[in-house]
Amino acid sequence: METKKHNCPICNRELNFNARYPNYICNDCSDKATDKNGRKLNFYNTSIGGGFEAIYIDTKEIYDSHICFVDNIECYADEARFGGIVIETKNNE
Repeated sequence: METKKHNCPICNRELNFNARYPNYICNDCSDKATDKNGRKLNFYNTSIGGGFEAIYIDTKEIYDSHICFVDNIECYADEARFGGIVIETKNNE
């Protein structure tokens, strides 16, 4: 059986399809996430059980939002169902 594929909506890299996260972006694009002013962000689970936290990479201060931008495309970061962080484009771009 052939594995269903999905392309990163930002860079078009081929990825495995995930029905739960149909607009997820690849790890390379996730690493480029910024706020609306271009400040780089990092996302974490708050504990081994999950949770979500975003921080500015330069100052380590909390970024109190799930909205981020990758190559000027608005995205949404959140905790993934079984741990980790998933970032998806908004508006099915």
